Amino acid sequence: MEELNSNSEKIKKTKHKKYISLGSWILKMKIAFDNAILPTIYPTLLTVGYDEAKIEGLKAKLAELINLDVLQVGAVGEQVGATDASTKKRKEINALYLKHRSLLKILLSDDTVASVSMKLKGERKKSYSEWFQNVSSFYTQLTQTPELTAHAASVGISLTVIDGQKQQLTALQALKEIQRKKKADAQQATRLRNMAFDELRPLYTEYIKYARILLAGNQALEALGIVVKRK
Repeated sequence: MEELNSNSEKIKKTKHKKYISLGSWILKMKIAFDNAILPTIYPTLLTVGYDEAKIEGLKAKLAELINLDVLQVGAVGEQVGATDASTKKRKEINALYLKHRSLLKILLSDDTVASVSMKLKGERKKSYSEWFQNVSSFYTQLTQTPELTAHAASVGISLTVIDGQKQQLTALQALKEIQRKKKADAQQATRLRNMAFDELRPLYTEYIKYARILLAGNQALEALGIVVKRK
């Protein structure tokens, strides 16, 4: 699964495991490209092909990266929101289900068939799909025979309560579907953002390498974000 990255994610810079955030990369690129047309820089870099058109092209790619980063952050935020909503709904359903299960476990302790079919004994399933199946089956079985319905009602689990849990399960399924879609959207947004970064980073690096050579020792380099040691 593609990892979902945010602006605070650490992106590898060198083989020495020095990292900077994507936001820092964007700032470095913006400083360099915005100042590339300064009279103390532009004429020198023009000798290796960095004319106005090429610089504008780099700025356009940076603008697209910034836009994709904003979209990615938003997509991840929506995924987190959808996940939280789904998790909250599941916890609400499960809390009441556990209470009902415990009550019937006592009431039907001598009914082996019901205990097995309704999974009143043994370890509860933790995966969502198994959990959902167990909970759905539990409430469905309570309405399938008058005897079980009566037993449930005797401990406060009325048909109205059962129907309410079934409706909550349906709502949960809808939330899970939204969550899956938001997850896919976030993964796609991350992929596009990362592709744009991977395309622009070497172009920025190449420009900086040329600048370091052509403007070696020149204080103008600092306008590109390069620290120049003062003698």
